[in-house]
Amino acid sequence: MGGCTSKEAPVSPNTASPAEAKQATAKSRDIDRQLLDEKAVSKDIKILLLGTAETGKSTVLKQLRIIHGGGFTDDDIKTFRCTAKKNIYDTAKTLVLAMEELKIPREEVQASIDLLLASEPLYHETLPMKLVEAIKLVWSDSGVQYCFSRSNEFQIIDLSYFMQDIDRFIACDYIPTNQDILASRVMTSGVSETKVIIKGTVFRVFDVGGQRNERKKWIHVFDNVNAIFFLFDLSAFNQMTVEDTNINRVVESLTVFTFICNHNVFKKTAMIIFMNKIDLLRDKLEHSMVQDYFPEFTNANDYKEVSKFFAEKIASFNKNPDKQLYFHYTQANDTTKMKAVLATVIESILV
Repeated sequence: MGGCTSKEAPVSPNTASPAEAKQATAKSRDIDRQLLDEKAVSKDIKILLLGTAETGKSTVLKQLRIIHGGGFTDDDIKTFRCTAKKNIYDTAKTLVLAMEELKIPREEVQASIDLLLASEPLYHETLPMKLVEAIKLVWSDSGVQYCFSRSNEFQIIDLSYFMQDIDRFIACDYIPTNQDILASRVMTSGVSETKVIIKGTVFRVFDVGGQRNERKKWIHVFDNVNAIFFLFDLSAFNQMTVEDTNINRVVESLTVFTFICNHNVFKKTAMIIFMNKIDLLRDKLEHSMVQDYFPEFTNANDYKEVSKFFAEKIASFNKNPDKQLYFHYTQANDTTKMKAVLATVIESILV
């Protein structure tokens, strides 16, 4: 069976009409532009921010935007104003519900609790002063503070940053600072891409939801990855997952890490591990024993020994002897410290 093809005859500069010459020039420019675009794309660095829920992935992304991405837009600022109010309300509500679960007396602030639970605030508007006063009264209650001290026994995001200065965050003229934005929490759903330019190179950073029902979406961004930032929340050694209260959060992180680290598609992908929330870990070690949750840990219950223990445990799940893991101990909400860490990480990626 024969085939028939036709080719467009080249336009000679000597025989082309002005219109044809102009068309040929435009076509040549389009080709040149396409080649330049392809060269630019080839210089892109693709990074995945991976880890289980509440390990600090989105906070690292915010730091990249602050340090290398020009910060936040006016629309971002408006969103974070609402987020601050939502974080305050959600914290108070979670605590009073946990008090009931833990059977902690709450009669002294019952009227404020009733008002709180009956409210459905609109965060883009000013919160009613009665609700604000109820939240402040609840937060100052000794029973609520006792409940908060037992936060590893129920599911709560530590947003005490906002609870300690409620009046500032609910004020009509409140403008979020970078530190406020770093402290705020919004559950990540799906996959988002952020581009930042560092040393003339475009970094395409993909942030993902860490909850179990979100992880099935990760596979859609597994192709052509240059580096993975995998985050562990070391301070979660005494906390259980949202999805299964019988599963330790660090154990869950290790399970997910094992799958990612040993996945064939990431055989040559740089694996950079952020041992995050070391500030919270230091605080927690003063009153909580790692051995109670990891019986195999038998050394001193201090930061040096605990961080070494978890690093060795993580490394033991790497089944590829040729694959190097790069560990960084981080406090993702501290811009000064993260600037130094990210400079080191980015330099290693660009080499």
